[in-house]
Amino acid sequence: MATVNRETTEAHYLHERSGLEPVLRPPVQQPIALRWIPRREELIVGTANGDLVSVDPILGTRQIRAGLGTIAVLDVHEDRSRILVVSREGLYTVATIRGETVFEGKHGLLGNLDGFFAEKHALIVGDEEGARVVMVISLESGQVTGRARVPPRVTAALSTDGRPLLARSTAAGLFVIPLGKGQAFPRDLESTAHRLRASGSHILGFTETGVCVWTQSGGAPQTMRLSDLTAGDLTRDGRYLGLGTQTGAVALARVHDLEKRKRPDLVRAFDQPVIAVAFSERGRWLATAAEALRIWSWED
Repeated sequence: MATVNRETTEAHYLHERSGLEPVLRPPVQQPIALRWIPRREELIVGTANGDLVSVDPILGTRQIRAGLGTIAVLDVHEDRSRILVVSREGLYTVATIRGETVFEGKHGLLGNLDGFFAEKHALIVGDEEGARVVMVISLESGQVTGRARVPPRVTAALSTDGRPLLARSTAAGLFVIPLGKGQAFPRDLESTAHRLRASGSHILGFTETGVCVWTQSGGAPQTMRLSDLTAGDLTRDGRYLGLGTQTGAVALARVHDLEKRKRPDLVRAFDQPVIAVAFSERGRWLATAAEALRIWSWED
């Protein structure tokens, strides 16, 4: 991808009205991970000092848990009763939506962490010395029931019917395979430099100059050029792409509209890099986290 023209980007900031409109700035300090409760307009926020905070745009903000370490991964189960937290200090916790501990344990992974619920299991993905590792944890026992080493830069995802998947970007395209014995990526292909992240039924791939959007079947991606990307998320229907940048900007692109991908709505939102973005499953709200938390709406 060619490097985006920063002067053009700056002009877009300064002279065009953004379609993004700020709705709320909840009083949450150092937000670092975001997850909307499925089928509810309620946001769970993990902070850098280990707090879990619930943000309801109508009813307000309340703390539901403290002391969880530096939160790197946050997910809410489809049953809307359990929360998964993975910390950078090597611990994982499954708690109730009220903050009570169900179980906790040690993951021992060094960084580049990701994770999510998959029906009766929780998956944690991360790096250890010389390897990328996928851990499978039983929600019944709280114990690690599986541990697999996978190629570098692989990310985990969840299929639309609830099956865990692994995704890897190579020069030949995006490969997506089920997680399980007997499944493997082609051995003769190296991973590309894309930083992969699952987003609903899609896979996002970030580079220094932009982002690719694949479906879980792989194939040719939708692409968008924007430099210094740090975070991204898709709406559940795959229509809107929300992005955060190193310079504190928030972008909103229409995935299937070429012109709106080339020139997305952009707004200077923060003075620090955007750490996380997340769309609500219902409604039209986008949550963004940097030195503060902001929730946005938008117009077509």
